Amino acid sequence: MFNFRTDLASERREIYQKANKLEEIDGIEANQEEIDENIKVERVKITNENGEKAIGKPVGNYITIDIQKLKIAQDDEIRESFRSFNKGTKRGNRKTCG
Repeated sequence: MFNFRTDLASERREIYQKANKLEEIDGIEANQEEIDENIKVERVKITNENGEKAIGKPVGNYITIDIQKLKIAQDDEIRESFRSFNKGTKRGNRKTCG
């Protein structure tokens, strides 16, 4: 197994792909969506033992939510980002990986 310095499945997937010069990893499906200009969601689905071994995470679904400028955002900006995220996932933007 590769030695990772992160716990996020999305980052582990990216590191493994770059280190092994791969486009896809057997046993891992992933997609990204942009909810708005400040919010990106990446879903990673590990589907089998090959995926588990590649990035050291058990079979399952993993979601990473990236909110830009969160550290410097005001409370109202943070609330608005989460409202946008909720709208995006409720309006049918929920996508399964793959």
